[in-house]
Amino acid sequence: MDRRDFLVGTGLLAVTPTAASAAQGVDWGAVRREFRLDPTLINLGLFYLASNPREVRNAVDSFKRKLDANSHDLMTGQAQEVAVALGQYVGGDPGDIAFVPNTTIGLSIVYGGLKLRPDQELLLSDQDHSWHQQAAQLAAGRVGAKVRIGTLYESSAKVTEDEVASRLRNSITPQTRAVGVTWVQSSTGVKMPVRACAQVVAEANNGRKPEDRCLLVVDGVHGLAAVDDDAARMGADVFVAGTHKWLFGPRGTGMVWVNPQVSNEIVPLLPSLSNRSETASLGPGGFHAFEHYYAVKAAVEFHQRLGRNRVAARITELATRFEDGLAEIPGVVIHTPRDPRMSAGLVCFDVAGQTGNEVVARLEQKRVQITTAAYRIPYARIGTAILNTPEEIDRTLKEIRALSR
Repeated sequence: MDRRDFLVGTGLLAVTPTAASAAQGVDWGAVRREFRLDPTLINLGLFYLASNPREVRNAVDSFKRKLDANSHDLMTGQAQEVAVALGQYVGGDPGDIAFVPNTTIGLSIVYGGLKLRPDQELLLSDQDHSWHQQAAQLAAGRVGAKVRIGTLYESSAKVTEDEVASRLRNSITPQTRAVGVTWVQSSTGVKMPVRACAQVVAEANNGRKPEDRCLLVVDGVHGLAAVDDDAARMGADVFVAGTHKWLFGPRGTGMVWVNPQVSNEIVPLLPSLSNRSETASLGPGGFHAFEHYYAVKAAVEFHQRLGRNRVAARITELATRFEDGLAEIPGVVIHTPRDPRMSAGLVCFDVAGQTGNEVVARLEQKRVQITTAAYRIPYARIGTAILNTPEEIDRTLKEIRALSR
């Protein structure tokens, strides 16, 4: 069964998609009905810890029953199937993927296992998540290395690819062992130009010995399944992401992809359950909620059947609708780029005279769920999942307009 046959059979395909508007190729109402959402709530925070579609819930239940019946028979081969599915989705080899419970643990394993000397440094951005920064700081502290926190743009709303590349180029030194960036920043909604960053890092590596090579580490949790791109083909050395957000994977699941050219630069921190490959051995061993890990394959297949281009187009369509509406409301400041090339699904904003937390609380009274960015400046923030509707966006804009009066 090919992707179009699946969509027709399930009633998800509405019309034949066109290159101009891929998002129009799916019955998004039918997609929404695959999820157990609160029908009384407009939820624009679904990216936080995703709801699971019926297909994923059924897979979890099926694996749970099989594990209950005979766990020994199920353990063989399932991990490889998940690795193959994720490899296909990110454009990488399954042997270059390790399983981790979440992005934070994945980043901690990567930085902690990186061969790092006291005379070297890790370079991160002030907009990387605090747990990303802490993972680097803990790793550096163990060997006496340094962590530098830089700024890659002046204004999140006006950031450009050239500005990011230029600032990064000026920040890397011969001592920089790794550069950490966030594909889509949850603090601002900025989609970092990973390919441009990779080019800058590649230039910096000219003439360096392997032990001095600078690695590009990407926190990709808010880009995976929200951006139509192959994570393993953007030029990064390491890509880390939880699969329980935009991919709609089971809770407590994530992945680390490592470029095979640098896999020997990262050593395991913990005993591993897997001997599939050198990279797979980075994943923590012991017993896990295997019914969740194995069901990640179902989440990947759900997205593949919808089409990553359709998913990304729908997310962009809704985010653009929201930004366009915000721009017409007096007293509202948008902190996310309006250019879809520099944003993806998350929109951060301020309402004059109110904190982000106050905006969240007042919208909650209207049964509209948004969030704040848990950073130095807690902007009000929404995420436009494929489960949301244009009508929900318009209703939310109406409530924000009322707040600004």
